[in-house]
Amino acid sequence: MSPTLSEAAFSTQAVLSRAPLYLLLPLILLALTLLNRIFQALRLSRKARKLSCLPAPLEPSSLPLGIDTVLASLRADREQRTPDHVAARFAALGVHTFRISLLGTTNLVTADPRNIQAMLATQFWDFGMGLARSTNLRAVLGRSIFAADGAAWRSAREMMRPLFSRDNVSRLDLLEEHVQTLFRCIEREKNDKGWTGPVSLANLFPSLTLDSATELFLGQSTSTLEARLRDDHSHPGTEFHHAFERMLAVLGIRMRLRSFYWLYGTKELQQCVRTLHAFVDDAITASDEARRRGDSVAQYDFLDVLRERCAGDDTEVREQVLGLLAAGRDTTASLMSWTWYSLLRSPRVFAKLRAEFHAAFGSSSSPAENVTFASLKQCAYLQHVLSETLRLHSVVPFNSRRALKDTTLPSGGGPDGSAPIFVPAGTEVNFSTHVLHRRKDLWGEDADEFVPERWEKKRGAAGAAWHFAPFNGGPRICIGQQLALTEAGYVLVRMLQRYEAVEGLDVDRTRDWHNFTVVCSPGSPVDRNEAVLCRLKVA
Repeated sequence: MSPTLSEAAFSTQAVLSRAPLYLLLPLILLALTLLNRIFQALRLSRKARKLSCLPAPLEPSSLPLGIDTVLASLRADREQRTPDHVAARFAALGVHTFRISLLGTTNLVTADPRNIQAMLATQFWDFGMGLARSTNLRAVLGRSIFAADGAAWRSAREMMRPLFSRDNVSRLDLLEEHVQTLFRCIEREKNDKGWTGPVSLANLFPSLTLDSATELFLGQSTSTLEARLRDDHSHPGTEFHHAFERMLAVLGIRMRLRSFYWLYGTKELQQCVRTLHAFVDDAITASDEARRRGDSVAQYDFLDVLRERCAGDDTEVREQVLGLLAAGRDTTASLMSWTWYSLLRSPRVFAKLRAEFHAAFGSSSSPAENVTFASLKQCAYLQHVLSETLRLHSVVPFNSRRALKDTTLPSGGGPDGSAPIFVPAGTEVNFSTHVLHRRKDLWGEDADEFVPERWEKKRGAAGAAWHFAPFNGGPRICIGQQLALTEAGYVLVRMLQRYEAVEGLDVDRTRDWHNFTVVCSPGSPVDRNEAVLCRLKVA
């Protein structure tokens, strides 16, 4: 005979009364957690309805916790096609904003200029970098402006802003010495007709920008290009360069792991940081010794001002310098590499740009005038080429912000994407300038083509605010963008003055290859260190 309902209830009560407390507590905690989640979901749903918000479409996933999304992203990264993989995800859904369910959290992905403007400008204080990202960066960059958030970021920004004055950005005489060394590296092999041997420009440009950046920021160059000429692999600057490269690669992987960044590379990162810190500390010591000897210390102007603004805290000086190098070195090198990547595929633009340079600046053997910050700005076609390069090949193709409180984004919700979206506190919003800059509804049917002339008449989105955001925007706009544009423009002028022809040697031109760490540079199916492979002919 089966027990009655009252008997079953009594039996259950008896079992529970005899169960040890340590067995009941997990069940109680689980029940409370589930109830709390239900309560929070109802609260957020009511709040979203009150604000007339609708959800964005959810990207489908075939495995629990979005594991298939993670695996597909890792595969795309390994195949050097991450930006195009993300663009394909947008195209598959046919929207410009969508939700993803990933490892138990729901986040947003957008390429809508209105949403990007909201996060970076009009609702700036509703969003931050987020604890996981800032903690990850602080492991290397400490209190650097690029690792700080909130009030700490605002303080660091105010401290750093004067260091990027026009006078500092305009120090092209300092850059020229390194450009001459670049030429010697390019021309190590040269035949009697003036053609160089095969050379990877994407491999040389990071050395150029690191050498010039360390001389500007520290008064002491890494001189890695000089070390290349001597085949000196034990040079301190070369060791710094290798540690820097590895640090960025490890950081890139850790940033993709989001809150699980601590699972990868902590020990290796610490080893890299020790090498980087030692070089910066040596520069600070050299500055002090030069001052004690009464030598000229003009080369340390930037470093001295930074030390003054850090109130003599050399640990913070070190952190700020590494932040500047992390942002400035790779951003500029990536822009230079993508520009040449594009020129190798567009002989028409190469010839037109070289003619413009000769008209404005003369040739390498017969210069018409000095190349200055002002004259670079006045060279319209140069600016169009740089803008078009940044449009097609974002240096940082993806970025993210984390909602600091319950807030909204202006579009992307509902069936047609026109409704605002409710964004609960803690939600991560990823945005892609790579996808934004190639949207055909904004840029026209030729959005995937390299056409600098679109900027002459501000055709399509070229004249619209927030449709073009290569350096982000709003209060956190890249503090070194003018330095990057000036340096990239100057090097391009000097190279096209010196070289009259170029032959591209990249193996595969059927698609773009992306070497994506913290920033995105051209890749190669053969070797990531042999991208933008070419021969150049000395004029």
